[in-house]
Amino acid sequence: MFLVIYLTQRILYLVPDLLWPMIADKFEIRQEQERLEALRNYEVLDTPAEVDFDELTSLASQICGTPISLISLIDEDRQWFKSSVGLTVPETPRRFSFCHHAIQYDTVFEVQNTLEDKRFNTNPFVTGEPKVRFYAGSPLISSSGHKLGTLCVIDTIPRRLTPEQKYALEILSKQVIANMELRRERRRLLLEKQQLQEANEKLDQFVSMVSHDLKEPIMNMQALIEWLQEDMQVKDYANLASNLHLLKERAATMENLVYGLLEYSLVHVQDMPREQVDVRKMVEQITTSLNSTNNFKVTLSPDLPSFETERILLQQVFTNILSNAFKFHHTGKGHIRVGVQEENDEKYTFYVQDDGPGIAPQHHERIFGMYERLIRDSSKVKGSGIGLATVKKIVQDKGGQIWIDSDLGKGTTFYFTWAK
Repeated sequence: MFLVIYLTQRILYLVPDLLWPMIADKFEIRQEQERLEALRNYEVLDTPAEVDFDELTSLASQICGTPISLISLIDEDRQWFKSSVGLTVPETPRRFSFCHHAIQYDTVFEVQNTLEDKRFNTNPFVTGEPKVRFYAGSPLISSSGHKLGTLCVIDTIPRRLTPEQKYALEILSKQVIANMELRRERRRLLLEKQQLQEANEKLDQFVSMVSHDLKEPIMNMQALIEWLQEDMQVKDYANLASNLHLLKERAATMENLVYGLLEYSLVHVQDMPREQVDVRKMVEQITTSLNSTNNFKVTLSPDLPSFETERILLQQVFTNILSNAFKFHHTGKGHIRVGVQEENDEKYTFYVQDDGPGIAPQHHERIFGMYERLIRDSSKVKGSGIGLATVKKIVQDKGGQIWIDSDLGKGTTFYFTWAK
């Protein structure tokens, strides 16, 4: 009994010593992943030379009196030089990098004589060109606290920096980070400017649509009201009922257009909650409501998945595509199939196939445009021209793609990808 207690105590005593290296390794791996992600967020790797950075390396070289100065960014398996003085290669392997060691420190890392330092005396850049004998690097510490690389100075003879030179190197390294932050901010502002321009273009489209698409039903309604007044005066109740019905149709057209615009403008993927969605059950509910006359045969693939996603958005996509398949069928009855192709571990490819009149290839891209309408049947059914634009916006905001396979007289298949 005492032996069991003793062994248990020894095991419990040893467990922290056994687990600590594993915990430390995982922590270091996570830290490195975060550091690399922070570096890539600056989108500076493999970009052309820029004067703002070249001036800093030149100044560091002059202050420290070294023939070589570099802005070195430490990627996963290489060090890449955003700017360099006295060195022509754009990058070197990380495993031979002095800067890889420098980013382990918070202040200037200095190697006064590489031949006397066991960490570096066999380094190929010490034994071969450029025959490094001296190195000093100040870490480039981002605003998030990640060490992205260094501003370093290198010489071919042993030496030592003065306290003033070390201080200057630290100040210049902070200026490198400031330039990187400024560069990222300029890029963000440029992107926002482009987005604003696109928004203005869409606003111009909206104004054009309102002046045309709303003007027509309003004028029609005004004309109908005049006819109704005439019918009332002559007590022509037969025409009165007919014109009231036409007025109701015009009002419904305007209502659909206004609601379509509102729906399009309010789609914000990032704001939608995620929940478990049974796609087969959801599509069954949509097709049941759309197929009220039971004129269509609907076939659903048995492998339609159940997964966690934004229910409202996926339902909106299927509803718009299926609504078109029912509404614009040239015969008013047909066969609609809904299925899925599981491409990989990251996405599904859903499809909706109909046997309707089809769409000519030259119109395949047009149909997703805002306010584009292709009247494909003989019943004069009109859509708002907004539904498929909304679908495209949702799918693309989700990081997916949408396209069609169709030709006149051969039906239409809509495909769209959706993240798992």
